[in-house]
Amino acid sequence: MSINMEFWYMNTSPKHSDFKVLIVDDNPLNLKLLSVFAKKWNLDFDLSTNGKEALLLAEKTNYELILMDVQLPDMCGIEVVEMIKSTGSQSHVIYLTGMDSMKDTEMDVLLKPYDPMVLKEKINMLKLKKMAA
Repeated sequence: MSINMEFWYMNTSPKHSDFKVLIVDDNPLNLKLLSVFAKKWNLDFDLSTNGKEALLLAEKTNYELILMDVQLPDMCGIEVVEMIKSTGSQSHVIYLTGMDSMKDTEMDVLLKPYDPMVLKEKINMLKLKKMAA
């Protein structure tokens, strides 16, 4: 099956939200699933398949939330987040990974495969916190 990769780089959500999400994953299936959920949940989101592109997107946009795959083809997702945070970004990060060793860290981690409703609940809690601030 051939996938038109230009689709992945387009913002496919409404432009009017003040809760912007960056979704970073190098696996096309994972990225597609996350984009389907994000559309269904009415999130304003951008997609990236690698660390360098995620850094470029984060330079241009202030994201409230970053959904970050840990193992990317060009860099470690944790390093990407550290670089984004070094610019003063206050983005909340949820790491998406299959690495069991990350579940006992202080980072916000969802182990793959995760329940999409758990992700939705986390996002809703972050939205509520933002509205209360």
